[in-house]
Amino acid sequence: MCCEFAFGAVKCRVLFEAQRNFMDDISQRPLLAAALAIFGRPAAIVDLETTGGSFDTDRITEIAFLRFDGGTVTPYHSLVHPERPIPPFIRRLTGIGDETVAGAPPFSALAHELLPLLRGCILLAHNSKFDYTFLRRAFARCGLPFAAPTLCTVQLSRRLYPQFYKHSLESIIERHGIAAASRHRATDDVLAVADYLETALREQGSETFAAHACHLLQPKLPSALPAALEEQLYALSDGCGALLWLDESGRPLHLAAHRHAFSEAARRLAASEQARAAASLRFLPAAGPLHALTLKAQLAAEYGLRPSENPQHAAAQQDFLTVRLRSSENGCMQTKLERLSDGRFAEQPYGLFPNKKAARQALVEWARGNGLCPQRLDILPDGYSRDTPCPAALSGGCACLSDGLEEHNRRTAAAARLLPVAGWGRAHALEITETDADTGVRITSVCSGGALRLPDGSWYFDHSLPALIKEKFKKERHNIRVCD
Repeated sequence: MCCEFAFGAVKCRVLFEAQRNFMDDISQRPLLAAALAIFGRPAAIVDLETTGGSFDTDRITEIAFLRFDGGTVTPYHSLVHPERPIPPFIRRLTGIGDETVAGAPPFSALAHELLPLLRGCILLAHNSKFDYTFLRRAFARCGLPFAAPTLCTVQLSRRLYPQFYKHSLESIIERHGIAAASRHRATDDVLAVADYLETALREQGSETFAAHACHLLQPKLPSALPAALEEQLYALSDGCGALLWLDESGRPLHLAAHRHAFSEAARRLAASEQARAAASLRFLPAAGPLHALTLKAQLAAEYGLRPSENPQHAAAQQDFLTVRLRSSENGCMQTKLERLSDGRFAEQPYGLFPNKKAARQALVEWARGNGLCPQRLDILPDGYSRDTPCPAALSGGCACLSDGLEEHNRRTAAAARLLPVAGWGRAHALEITETDADTGVRITSVCSGGALRLPDGSWYFDHSLPALIKEKFKKERHNIRVCD
């Protein structure tokens, strides 16, 4: 049967299975409640049933959890209408069919009562990635950012009981003699996990349990944060975006683009004394990592930040070179190699090269392929006298024999966009579309010469950009349009 009870201002639906009384079972786990208190924040053992295993297309059909907060344990259960048919295989596996959820609320109707119960909690689940990702994306589709530290009880079982090969919930139930009335139902699976953890605490001891649990917690949690900063941290999404750290006066301390904002911010807080000096966070969600770099550039401009490399990563960052077009004293357009530094600039860069040798070789081949004079471009080999005739002209194959200075400048400027970009193959300019899988927001970014064009027409380079675009060529080529 189903009843409702008040949790603060929130009404929670609680299912009491006829064969097992949820509330009676709570009193049977005194060791678990004490063990979870070591984290210093609420913890929830969670289980979801879904229409399948796809984070993109499947939806939640049932949710249950036990929420431990100090001496209070709150049980929660609700069926969830998935707003799509439940496949026959899932019905046979879970016993949940279309008729079971016919009168159940959709997740969007539950989201605002679930969020205050789960936000700020440590989520424990058997294969936590599955339950956490389904929850995070369900909240995102409702326009609610959600992120949480997780502890996978599969991994915990492997550490506590390394002598056993199997660590599925079925194997654990059988091995420890745990009573489970209905497998693949959220309430019973939550209770089975809770029973297993209580048993492990009795058998292994609280110190061993705590050591392994703290080691497996992802991300590691910062301690003793100011209340306002902690609230903002747990209000982040765990998706892409740009995150700005501010001191108590509102001055910027650190700016970064993230793929997993909550996880990466929590790790920074846990590892950096400087980060814990922050008073607040400002986060701009992005459709993808390329869009996150655009937002990072916009925040840098808004706050007047100069680009600076993160010191602990500086040694590992690769220097890249690009080509700038410059005029000599007599007005001849030449190519000049320059280091491509992080930041915004008005002038488009041409080409991207990992080192001087590759850049010089590419320039020679580019000039030959476009019929441009290497002497006028100032790309002759070191030691070659500038007073001697152009070596290409001596062989009769140089445009300087026929082109005047004005024509040379025009053709050089036109061909500059064809300078090669390391890792892009034969492509020089790209349109890359990123789509937020949960909100459907689509953002198309333009990249050329190894840099990102910003909405105001300026250009932006970040040391992470070459590897990011290389990754997109490998995994998302269908989202890339070559604009040459």
